[in-house]
Amino acid sequence: MKILFWGASKRCGTTSSMAAVAGYYALHKGGRSFCVQLKPAGGDLELFFSPWERRPLLREESAYYALEGMDYLIWQEQRRLLDGECVRESLLPFFDHRLFCLPCGLREKSGLYPQQTLELQRRVVRRMEAYADLLFIDMGHDREMLSDELVQTADVVVVSFSGEQQELEEFFSRRFRCGGRLVYLLANYGSEQVYNDANVRRIYRMQEGQLCVMPANPLFAQACMRGRLEPFLKKSFRGRGSQRDEQFARELKRTERLIVEAGADG
Repeated sequence: MKILFWGASKRCGTTSSMAAVAGYYALHKGGRSFCVQLKPAGGDLELFFSPWERRPLLREESAYYALEGMDYLIWQEQRRLLDGECVRESLLPFFDHRLFCLPCGLREKSGLYPQQTLELQRRVVRRMEAYADLLFIDMGHDREMLSDELVQTADVVVVSFSGEQQELEEFFSRRFRCGGRLVYLLANYGSEQVYNDANVRRIYRMQEGQLCVMPANPLFAQACMRGRLEPFLKKSFRGRGSQRDEQFARELKRTERLIVEAGADG
């Protein structure tokens, strides 16, 4: 199953939401899941799972000489040498080897890849699908990406919103179609906001179960920033925390269930 996350704006929590959903799926179902972030999407996915004290001090300098993650797989695919061993050695294991993250890579030099970089990433993704039970992909927030082949072939497309009026109106003013099921997500959600889940469902006439929420939680934000998302999600999954944490865990479990079920039913 292939699940794509796309953000309606630059800072609407797309990457952190995807990482949280993937982490809960790993805790809930197990199996073998991959998290991938395309080059245009950013490059911070793996940092959510890597505590500061474990990050190499000279990582940026060493990455100039040695390719890693998506950079390495693109290079191998360009040379027609990409195989299962290349994929396995590029993935970082988390959640007791049930969730694997592919670093985006730090090489951004224009001469490193040919112009068809996106096409190479599509081919990398297709190869990765053969080794994963579930593949989560962060597409970033570029509007042009919504017409890409990856969107049309995905089992589920999750569109993430911050809940701002302009953001919602701009997205729903244009027709958007995808090959699989479509799910909407209000990230960093507060029930007191004007465009809350009830109002969004009513205004845009969404079907039952089509809208999910990720409640705002300062501990979740701090865990992402400090690279401690894995222990935070494990604690949250076990129901250890304040009432606010319990609400976050309850909504995240529902979000994970609705997204995965949408793909299974699609």
